[in-house]
Amino acid sequence: MTQPANTFDSYDAGTSNAEDVQDKIYMVTPEATPVLSAGRRFTANQRFHEWVRDVLATPSVSNAVIEGSDRTGTAITPPVRVGNTTQLMDKIAVISSTQQASKAIGRTNEMKFQVGKMMKELKRDVEARLVSNSASVAGDAATARQTGGLGVMIFTTALHNGAGATAAHTSGAPTTAITAGTARAFAEPLLRTAMQTIFVQSGEMPSFISLTPSHKAIFSGFAGIAANRMQVKGKEQATIVGGADLYISDFGNLVVVPNYVQATSAPNDVFILNPESYGVAYLQGYKSEPLAKTGHTERELVCVEVANVVTAERSIGKIANLTA
Repeated sequence: MTQPANTFDSYDAGTSNAEDVQDKIYMVTPEATPVLSAGRRFTANQRFHEWVRDVLATPSVSNAVIEGSDRTGTAITPPVRVGNTTQLMDKIAVISSTQQASKAIGRTNEMKFQVGKMMKELKRDVEARLVSNSASVAGDAATARQTGGLGVMIFTTALHNGAGATAAHTSGAPTTAITAGTARAFAEPLLRTAMQTIFVQSGEMPSFISLTPSHKAIFSGFAGIAANRMQVKGKEQATIVGGADLYISDFGNLVVVPNYVQATSAPNDVFILNPESYGVAYLQGYKSEPLAKTGHTERELVCVEVANVVTAERSIGKIANLTA
């Protein structure tokens, strides 16, 4: 059938008809920050944040003394004082007064919407810095301060390849850059070696791994991946494991966390972490504040100032120089 002559239909109306647009904005970019969220939160009071680390003496099988003997003091190794520089990060929303007054799709207040979005972006920036190989920069009146990432702060269990190396961070800030190594494929023996080294060095068992999505795909083929169901005792409810998210090793079970941020900030590394052994110190927490009005715009500053912290370096590790 055909339309009657001179029918005015929706095609003829064109732009004179009102648009049908959902009054909502859908965010398609992920905002999770797994390493930042899992670690500890500390408070910084200066732009250079410090902490003290100590180790126990090596166990000795020859610790035997003669009864009644006169004794001198045992040699004591002093603790080391290390630190990291805080990094100030910000974003500025500048909205025209006309746009602020206009009715917009999915938001009743343009400034509040943009500030909320920037807060999420700042968290992703902190995550990116935390899992990076970036060295600390003290900064000055002409240079921005930078906080060192986990990549330059983990050195005891740092599995490199070829000439790759991480300098020991035993005093001051981690200012030495990573030495480049030779790329090799991610493989299960590397993970087993790292887990054993961490346990021998610290007696601790890490609880999770942060790695890129591409390395997660490789990881899912490892033999240590848990079965779909884990055996439980007594009347406990059975645990179902999916997506190869649990790895059972000789030195503890690991939750495997694919980290999309790491794909851009540390694509060649796998981090083996203990949430009690690292974190972020905040000199300035996440905040927003209006800036002076100078014309037909509104401006708001969103910022945070943080320093990455590793309190027990021997209890975490990394596998470096992997093909992305």
